[in-house]
Amino acid sequence: MLKINLLPPYILERKKVRQSAFLAGVAFLAVLAAMVGWWYTLDKKKAELTIQVQDMEQKRDQVVALEQLAKAEEDKIPPIQQKVDFIKAVLDYNEMYPKLYEELARYTYGRILYKSIQPTSDTLTIQAHARTLGDCGRYLLNMYRATHLFSSVTISAVPGYPSDRRAGFDFTVTCKLLKPIVAPTYAGLGAQETQPGVAYTGGVAPSPAPGAAPPPSGAPPSGGLPSAEEIRAAESQPPPGWEGPE
Repeated sequence: MLKINLLPPYILERKKVRQSAFLAGVAFLAVLAAMVGWWYTLDKKKAELTIQVQDMEQKRDQVVALEQLAKAEEDKIPPIQQKVDFIKAVLDYNEMYPKLYEELARYTYGRILYKSIQPTSDTLTIQAHARTLGDCGRYLLNMYRATHLFSSVTISAVPGYPSDRRAGFDFTVTCKLLKPIVAPTYAGLGAQETQPGVAYTGGVAPSPAPGAAPPPSGAPPSGGLPSAEEIRAAESQPPPGWEGPE
């Protein structure tokens, strides 16, 4: 049996157009929904990233504040370290002259009397007393042996031989230190406080050098040269270890 389509062609084309329009609308809605979902996801991600950025900025500010605090504390270290180094240098300096005097006493002949010792950073000037030229010579030989202390030793004011001074004689010894003793310095201290042999105001007067005669009672601890009366009194007394002429 034969089927004949008597409908005009445009009727079928309208149906296809409606189907195509429906499919296009569905596709558009799907794309629109996808775009809305994608935008919502991006907005949520943006909010999360904004929170993370704010948190990181807050932590950055804390780190910067800690760095500034650490820098301020580090800036306090050099002055404190300078004071510590100065105190250590002062403690070491306070032991240098006593050790030098101890070594000097080891090389001092027993019949020599020290009247005064004037120290500087590189020199010891000794005012001494000897009963005989022989005692002075033995003393000088001992001093020449102290090569670890002095680079040179010179003596002056020694009388010629033979000497008729039965009470002995005074002489001066100048010893050049092998290692100069330099007083430590620190900003803010006066120059007088760093000079060797200068006592601080209100402090304790320095003790006499080994072998030096003690000052007479009532005499001020000036630390200078003895008076004429002290010299005559010292000359009338035998030096330590003196047992009379051999």
